[in-house]
Amino acid sequence: MRIANTHMPLVTVIIPAYNHEHFVRECLNSVEKQTYSNLELLIINDGSVDDSNRIIEEWIVVQKRQWVRLKYIQQENQGLTATLNSAIIWAEGKYISPIASDDILCEDKIELLVKVLEDKGASHAVAFGNAMFIDESGRAISKEILDSKGNILDRHTLFLNYYAYGRNLAWSNPAVFGSYCSLLSGNYLPAMSCIINTEAIKSVGGWTAKNTVEDWELWLKLAKNYKFILVDKVVALYRWHDNNTSKTKRERILRDSIWLLEKEREYAMKSKLHRFFFPLYLYNLKRLREVNPREAFVKSLRLLKDWEFYYYCLSKIKQKLIV
Repeated sequence: MRIANTHMPLVTVIIPAYNHEHFVRECLNSVEKQTYSNLELLIINDGSVDDSNRIIEEWIVVQKRQWVRLKYIQQENQGLTATLNSAIIWAEGKYISPIASDDILCEDKIELLVKVLEDKGASHAVAFGNAMFIDESGRAISKEILDSKGNILDRHTLFLNYYAYGRNLAWSNPAVFGSYCSLLSGNYLPAMSCIINTEAIKSVGGWTAKNTVEDWELWLKLAKNYKFILVDKVVALYRWHDNNTSKTKRERILRDSIWLLEKEREYAMKSKLHRFFFPLYLYNLKRLREVNPREAFVKSLRLLKDWEFYYYCLSKIKQKLIV
């Protein structure tokens, strides 16, 4: 049993649980084993229809850690973003540590990240570590980087290394890591490996309902006003299984990615970030063409009326002429 150290800030661990009966106990055990003592735990069962509820209730009865507060909420399914927005209202911690109910925290995750955020002060809203990929059995795996023809270019076992691959992104540079322009060209940050200042989340309005790229949206919002910091160490395990790559989920993520970029367009253009915005937007339109050619055609027509797009094209032409 750990006695809470009230000299350190309270951290709320948030677990949105949904149909992870095979993984939720391991997730909960990893939270219980945290070396950081001043913790509250908020578990929200978002309408699971499997055996998750029984497993969570059994775990609550037998676990022996002393929490500042332990709250278990059962609700009808509302979706992840609605659940997270509710959790922010209920959370009492200065920081939150969100973790999906199929992922795992390393024992020192919260202790490490709280220390660096406290040292940095109010200018920094989020601290990250890296995450390692694991399979359904909890074994470390590597994810393949493929070219357009399906040839293997590289393999990576770590989240940041995998998602930043090929982007000419110096993410280990503190000036680059978590910057708005680096995030405008795509998300590469592991949500399971972070802690976030609770008031900072509230100040940017939390998450948009039903959005499937909720992490990316939050990072973009926060990056306009705050800095992020990286601890170059694995602090969580990210489980990769069939549901991560379902066709329906990929299409929803694609459409929400386009929606988010369109939402960020005005700010990006005012900030003269054309070279970060348009390459990803055009790439997503190309992917949308494979799913819905008509929808992609309509969006492409709008680009032809967009003076900012012409500005981007002219800058690319000038760049090639100079080279």
